[in-house]
Amino acid sequence: MEMRVAAGRWTPLLLLATLLLASNLVSGSHFRYGTISWRPIDTGDAIDAGLDITSVDFDNLARHTVAFEFKAAYRRNYEWGKFFREQWRLPAGPNEENTQPWQDGGSCYTKDSCSVEVPATGSQNYQMFISEEEAIAAGSDIGERSYLEWQIKLAVGRSYYELNVTGPNINNEFSDTRRPCVSPFDTGDKPICLGTDPSGTVNSYPAGYYPVTQIDPTTNRPVPYDATYPNFVNADTVPCEKVDNADPDYCSPWSQTYGFFFGDNDDNGYPTSTDVVLTITDTNFEVTNVGNYLLGTSSFYHTYRKNGVPTKKKEDFTPWTAYFTGGNRLTYTTERLINNHQGRFRLELTVNLNYPGEVIGKQGYVPNNSPVMTALPVLPVPYTGRSEISANGMLATFQVAGFDPDIDIKAYQGSKLESNEKVYYYLGSPRKMGMLLANQVPDMKYPSRWNREDYEAARKECYQRSCAPTGADAAPFVLVGTGTPGKGATRDGSNAIPAGTNLTLGNNFTDLANGFPLFTYEGTCSECANGDRTCTSLRLLVDGFTTETPLNFTCERYKPWDNKLNLAHQPERLYLDRYSGVVQWETGINPRDVDNATYLTDFWNHRDSGDVSNTKYAKRLAAKGTQPSPEQEPLQPGFYNVVFDVRSYSHDPDCHLKVYDAATLGSISPHTGKAFTLPAPGNGGLYTEAQCKAVDDENMIDIAYVSVPLDFLLFLYPPASWCSKSKCRNTQAGITTFRDEGFYGTQNDVNVLSTGSCTICGGGEWNLYDVSAAGLTDKQLNLTDYTVCLQDDDCKYDFDTVAITPAIEADICKRNTPPKWVDQASAGNDDGNTPTPRLADRPTWSTLRVVPSDPTSALASDPFIDGVPIENVYPGLALFLGQRSSEVRFNLTAVDEDDCVEMQILPIGLFRGYTMYNLDTDGVPTASQACSYASSFAGNDGNIGSTCPYNMKLEFIKRIGTTNQFYRTFVWSANNTLPQVQDPRPPNVVVCFIPFDNYQVGIRRCVNIILLSERFLYWIDARAKLTDVFSGTNDAFNTIVEDCNATRIAGSNENRYQNPCHYTPADLTTFYVSPNHTLEFYMTALQDSGNPPIGIYISEGGTMRANGTVGPPEGATFEYLEYDDKSGKTHLRDPAKRRFTWTPKEGQQCKYVLCFIGNNTRELEESIEFTSTFFWTRPFVPIPALLDERCYTIVVADQQLALQAGSFVDAAAALPSLTSDCGMTFSMWFFPEGTTTMPLATFGYTKPGETDNIVYMLEWDPVTAVVFHDGITVQDLGQYYRLKFSTGQSYIIQTDAEFCVNEWHFLTFTIAPNGNFVLYLDGVETTHYSDDDRDFHVVAVETGSMPVVDGKVEIIGDILNNNPGYTGFLRIGSFDAVQTFNGMIGDVRIYSRVLTAEEIGAKQFVPLTATSEVGLEAYYKFNDGSQADNTLGNPQGNFNKYRAQPPASADPDCNLAGDTFCNNDVRDAPEGPFGSEMKAKGQSVTDLSGNNNHAIGCDDANCRKESTMYFVFGPSPITPPCPQETSPDVVHVDGGTPIAISGIGFARSQWLKCSFSMSDGSIKVIKAVHSDNSTIICANPGSPDLTVSALEVTNGGVNFFTNFQIPIYMMERVVSFPETGGKVTIKDACDMIGTNLFSMGAWVYPLSQSSSALEDVISLIGMTSNDQTGLLSVRYDGVRFVVHEKIGNTETALGESPDAPAHNMGEGSGWHYVMLSGNTDRLVLYMDGESTELTATSISLSTCDLELGTTTTGRKAFFGYVEEMSAFSGFLNACDSYQIMWGN
Repeated sequence: MEMRVAAGRWTPLLLLATLLLASNLVSGSHFRYGTISWRPIDTGDAIDAGLDITSVDFDNLARHTVAFEFKAAYRRNYEWGKFFREQWRLPAGPNEENTQPWQDGGSCYTKDSCSVEVPATGSQNYQMFISEEEAIAAGSDIGERSYLEWQIKLAVGRSYYELNVTGPNINNEFSDTRRPCVSPFDTGDKPICLGTDPSGTVNSYPAGYYPVTQIDPTTNRPVPYDATYPNFVNADTVPCEKVDNADPDYCSPWSQTYGFFFGDNDDNGYPTSTDVVLTITDTNFEVTNVGNYLLGTSSFYHTYRKNGVPTKKKEDFTPWTAYFTGGNRLTYTTERLINNHQGRFRLELTVNLNYPGEVIGKQGYVPNNSPVMTALPVLPVPYTGRSEISANGMLATFQVAGFDPDIDIKAYQGSKLESNEKVYYYLGSPRKMGMLLANQVPDMKYPSRWNREDYEAARKECYQRSCAPTGADAAPFVLVGTGTPGKGATRDGSNAIPAGTNLTLGNNFTDLANGFPLFTYEGTCSECANGDRTCTSLRLLVDGFTTETPLNFTCERYKPWDNKLNLAHQPERLYLDRYSGVVQWETGINPRDVDNATYLTDFWNHRDSGDVSNTKYAKRLAAKGTQPSPEQEPLQPGFYNVVFDVRSYSHDPDCHLKVYDAATLGSISPHTGKAFTLPAPGNGGLYTEAQCKAVDDENMIDIAYVSVPLDFLLFLYPPASWCSKSKCRNTQAGITTFRDEGFYGTQNDVNVLSTGSCTICGGGEWNLYDVSAAGLTDKQLNLTDYTVCLQDDDCKYDFDTVAITPAIEADICKRNTPPKWVDQASAGNDDGNTPTPRLADRPTWSTLRVVPSDPTSALASDPFIDGVPIENVYPGLALFLGQRSSEVRFNLTAVDEDDCVEMQILPIGLFRGYTMYNLDTDGVPTASQACSYASSFAGNDGNIGSTCPYNMKLEFIKRIGTTNQFYRTFVWSANNTLPQVQDPRPPNVVVCFIPFDNYQVGIRRCVNIILLSERFLYWIDARAKLTDVFSGTNDAFNTIVEDCNATRIAGSNENRYQNPCHYTPADLTTFYVSPNHTLEFYMTALQDSGNPPIGIYISEGGTMRANGTVGPPEGATFEYLEYDDKSGKTHLRDPAKRRFTWTPKEGQQCKYVLCFIGNNTRELEESIEFTSTFFWTRPFVPIPALLDERCYTIVVADQQLALQAGSFVDAAAALPSLTSDCGMTFSMWFFPEGTTTMPLATFGYTKPGETDNIVYMLEWDPVTAVVFHDGITVQDLGQYYRLKFSTGQSYIIQTDAEFCVNEWHFLTFTIAPNGNFVLYLDGVETTHYSDDDRDFHVVAVETGSMPVVDGKVEIIGDILNNNPGYTGFLRIGSFDAVQTFNGMIGDVRIYSRVLTAEEIGAKQFVPLTATSEVGLEAYYKFNDGSQADNTLGNPQGNFNKYRAQPPASADPDCNLAGDTFCNNDVRDAPEGPFGSEMKAKGQSVTDLSGNNNHAIGCDDANCRKESTMYFVFGPSPITPPCPQETSPDVVHVDGGTPIAISGIGFARSQWLKCSFSMSDGSIKVIKAVHSDNSTIICANPGSPDLTVSALEVTNGGVNFFTNFQIPIYMMERVVSFPETGGKVTIKDACDMIGTNLFSMGAWVYPLSQSSSALEDVISLIGMTSNDQTGLLSVRYDGVRFVVHEKIGNTETALGESPDAPAHNMGEGSGWHYVMLSGNTDRLVLYMDGESTELTATSISLSTCDLELGTTTTGRKAFFGYVEEMSAFSGFLNACDSYQIMWGN
């Protein structure tokens, strides 16, 4: 890397110790960190919030009251009470309300401006919160002072005063500053009315008003005047005042206002506000740049009102905007805040009180909460160049910690990490950063220049003064105390200065008699840009003496106003990913040198990653290995202020239910200055619900989200280095840094432990000098300086003889490294180390937004981000399982690998989970103040102090022996006398910690603590003993039983629950449902342990969603329902009920297996408390519960109508529509099973009092086929069948007898208006296929003419329409008790028009869509069957349920496996589908045409009593088959191998075929052999080359269903080795090859992933020359091939190959070529062409066999395939192996 001095220059710093005492600076330098969150109150908050719980309006008030949680850090040793009306008081006693008196420091100028003044000690009663050491140094003893629980009051006011009304003055004018100004640029000062306008006219303004002159620099327009102010005229004019002054008149300006404002108004129309009482929870006494602070929290309440009426927001599209404001931030000159120095801070958040249950429907979850944020007050960040990595591994990278306590019901899958509502991270806008900066010219010179006009005027004045030409009357000497020039002074200093006076910069000329300075020399210059020039001076009082220090002015430093610099702004080159909170900061390599190195890692622009129209992932700024252009200048060292705007979904329904009028409501965001995202076009001015939920759209309107701030400091510094402890004694102090006085490793107290001193030899410092100054050493420049180490007399290098090289420098002057966690050896194993995230808890690429959005890219599945482990950027959650009513305790262990260590382990708050609340010792929740981390500062016993009785604590830090490992013990106490169900601690919380070595912060570790209960979580499934467990103690369970309308059946111990029970089905239950019918069942679970919510979710078998969760099949829903107990109280999902509903569509016919599980946590599914099943033994003694994942089979199958012995379905309702006007068409699928003549369909009518009259009849007619020769029967060919059509006049047309029974046939006939008749059977082609063709089915098309009367054919509809007394019939199936049909009927279609042959052919194998059919009068699919009307039926819906197994016993308490409603020994469901379960006699058959021409099954009164008719599950040729498995799945390319295909929906069809895709893109179709409805056989057609073929199946010959494809591997012949063991032996192999000179190889296809034992693949086994057993073997360990030798009982590993994944690992084809080649000197393993040199074998076999696989006991069998085995009696090199590998 080239090192060059950067072009930038920074001003030399003044003496820090001197300037920190400047009283006019301290007021602006004490704020460090702040964040605010809010939540709706609960009933426990009511008293604290001041609400009357007996009031009739209590509920309404409570629903509009919020609890604010405020966290902030301030400088500790600041003069508290001197400014801003601050007060403080001592802590209260244990468990007492604080009634201590408030004290102040005199900044309350009136009695009313502070609560109380005690003691009245004037203006010097400041509180400095000094440490014991500081007190002792000052000569006093203040005793124990941790200051924990002390309180500081942060008042509301302006300057030294309250926001108030003053006046009237002599002109009866009032000043009213009770309202903060709306615009940050509004001074609130009325202009004077009198005067001359720009035209010179006196008193020309309108009476009492003056034009607006203040300009908003962000818009360059006049500052808008707030219409709520009195006397408002318009946006262009403001009231004027007769007597002018600079004080605000009508509002309190941002630059002077401080305090907390809620955003609404009181009853008088003035803004509501509150004093914030900050309770100190942490005191840092280290006077360093990252320490020396007070950290505190505050909780307070507010009821939001508008015009006196409680309301949830300000306007329809405007939330309440609350904020805490004050100032100022750190300075630049004295405290080195690079951006926003001396700026105002403004913690701004939005409040929108929505109760999602009101919006979405009762969901049983809490109202909407804001996000919650946390951070260190000051986060140190070392410079990290492009060629370096940070603790996280990616430039200078850190992550913001935040969460939303709300649970996202739709994303909640029972246990997934993302069940909390998502939060989105943005960099705060200038407004949310406070907007205004002091802009002093020069810096540190008051007054502050908040507005552009003031700044430009001051800049002009300073330029004129400091850059005036020599000799001009510019008063270079200023008289101290007067501000006027000295007598006779000129710019060249020729007068008033004694001769010989040394006039150097900042030198004072003093009155020698009095010893006080009289004049200060301001310097001279010819032009300003040449360098620093003195503009004025700063007067300071130091040790009782007044001194003046020059303040410089440089044109380069004080440039013309730029909004990007002169208003609040974020640090340069800082990028934020809005999805994960990951921040990357390109800092440069050090403060001095440019960075022109190439990037070590990819650099991502997270901030610009929210393009919702494209992807929501990060975009890459620069790729690894690229070089920047231009070279990157370094950032300045020091502090940087950063503000984050963190958002979550508001759940506000107005966002998408009310019209947004952009013209009225605005189209520009006041926060970003960018255009709002407006409603989608064509939606009537309404936002879509999706738009309102798109919180990752930065420009969405405010009402769509709630927003909270996080404001803290970054401290950028050169990485620290120190002398090696192993090389030097480290007795000499080195460079002074921001943490230490030249030594590191010297701090030891209860919070920091050290290992011993090291001399600091570089870095860690930010007090840099101008790098251009001459004569400065590296030490002064704070770069690594090994010579510091050489000051030590005992540094172990002889530098007289050894030249110092960079390598030696790095060896003796070592750079600091960040601390790391010491993880548990295995996750969940409490071995005293830090709880560790399990592999399953690590995020995938889909949850980490700093990887490419393309899921197919290599990075997408890589656990590294360009070499950076994912866990470094998004560490995941560690899981700790605790017990309710028991203490939680675990260690947090960290290590720092540096020579010297100063270690801290700090809590950084809750990351995700529930907010902790105050809890009394009796377990009753009281106040809602969030528990703090007060007791993190524990005493020597590790258990001192606690804000909350059940607060979380960290014991003091301890060192492990003499190692560099340290630990702190985390403790969460509990009341162990309480029953577990009464433990008030939240059962699911997340706490986070960091290791900190006082320079660098390690990676955050968050621990998910789950408190488990001893009460099991049960499925509710109608077992009687569940009532014994829960009845009487659980109202919710009793309500379940009552709601179920339990029916007691006569007999002892028979309490059988009948439907409609919402009980959980038994494990392995099978459901059958037909397309367009609805399957519905419920999953219900109960625990009653106090650990809600219970989650129930699909664990296996569903569809994989984009977010990684498993959802129901396509079209299905799985929704939570609620239980209410008798009191009407909603339970938060304990018990839980979730309803599965699915109406499958055509094309989804298949078998699906879904598994369900439930648990009571929101962690991953391994977290133990899952749904269980308990069993009982007589006399009903419970045994332990068993984990119970309920798995169900869902079969989507068509139904057919099965008829026997005289039954039929009458479809007469459709007949009147069949007339001669358009003709008719009739089609039906049928499956004949009888061997006699059988009617198929009979059309006719009955006259009153007469018998049936047949109009048309279709019959299936058997014919015995014989061959005659000269009248003698030569051969009987058996029975064939034909289709006959006859009319009432005995007109007959028939097909040839070429058809068979016991297979499906399709008949169609059409009658045209002119009498033309066409009869089709099994198709529309007019040619027949020959017997030797692959398509063996034949078709018949017969034509004829029907009788025509008066030029018109008479069709059945005409007869019925012309004879009103006639009753028509269309009997499908049997005609009567004699003429019967045996078999099945499928689709029946009736049209009132003539279909063409083309239409008939196109529709033959396709289910109809009624809405697209013309003339379709009736359509029957016969999917009407269900168990509903059977004795053991299922009346919940039109689906069937089947038990898993027969009864296991007759136990009335139901050990009947698979019996859902058991409780007795009577089965409540059959074991599987059977022929007579769904009766069709007397049942309606639905007409799917939409014409309601429903058919009816005959009953015993009108068809033969002995006949049967049932709906049965089974396929027909129009059913899409669903193949699921094949055997084998690897076949030879030569073809001919029978392939058994299993699945469902295989029809016994003459069109049943398989198709195979070929490598050249062609398709081969093979006729299939039908075994049964779940198995068929197809022959492998072969392939010209190796290929993976897609196998598809059709029942209809033409329509293959690509939804269900199975791969078939067509390969050369291989040897298959089963998992149980197999072996191929080549005897006496050593006669051909030997172990001293050999090569043996083969193609190997491993199927196993097991690494528990090595699998023998290729082995030489035999006897050595000294008669010992010898073995040389290539083995597979599930990942790679390894080589072992064994002589006698001694086995040795000789080496291994690179990774060789098995086929089922999803990488590559699975085939690998493996060859082992050896001679007396070498042994080489070739794998896929790569060679690995192994340890040469020492084995020598005299006789041996070559074995593939093994069956030997004690050796693991190879599982997979082997082919092309070859062996050579010679050593082959890599080229030889490669040629043999590819057959060359």
